[in-house]
Amino acid sequence: MSKAPEIDSASACAYCGMESPGEHFCSACGRIQPVAPGTDYFTFLGLPKKLKLDEPALEKTFYSLSRRFHPDYFMNESERERRASQERSALLNDAYRTLRDPVRRTEYLLSLEGYKEAEKKAPPDLLEEVFELNMQIEELKAAKKMADEDEIGEARKALEEALAGLNEKMAGIDARLTGLFDAWDGLIDARAGEDERKKTLDRMSELLSHRSYVRALVRDIKEEI
Repeated sequence: MSKAPEIDSASACAYCGMESPGEHFCSACGRIQPVAPGTDYFTFLGLPKKLKLDEPALEKTFYSLSRRFHPDYFMNESERERRASQERSALLNDAYRTLRDPVRRTEYLLSLEGYKEAEKKAPPDLLEEVFELNMQIEELKAAKKMADEDEIGEARKALEEALAGLNEKMAGIDARLTGLFDAWDGLIDARAGEDERKKTLDRMSELLSHRSYVRALVRDIKEEI
């Protein structure tokens, strides 16, 4: 008895063996396909690894696929198909939550390119302010312990002013980050080499690091005031 040919689950139907590279459903037999190991969010949604996305189109795709993958439609199908619908539904939700947000989208792209989560490093233009901010937070804590309403009011006002400045810095970082999207997408279109891509990736990673640090400061101040 001859051995049945092995099927590449990444490019052929898991049931009939017809070639269906990257398809959610087999074009021949119509069955929902298992998720290929290592499938990333961009590939799953049929998108290039770019950072400027048509968000209304992404939302439309999400709701369309949500209906098609819904496990209720596969209750009477095989266990393999039921599992595939659950896997695709879960992956779709994760992909949509990540790619619809510009910051999370950038973080995800960096992770695909081998970058670890950005460390919380202080931006150079903020280093001189950090010590003062920490002192102001400590002053507010001390005033609260002493129940000194005048001191509490002054310390809180100073921190609210600092918070406004940090929010402006956050907005500036976000603007610079999204400003790099065109550069990255252009490199993808031009099939640029690794060295060219790395310069832009390094810059985005640095901005995310700064953003993470500023966001942590904003959180600390909000918790205290």
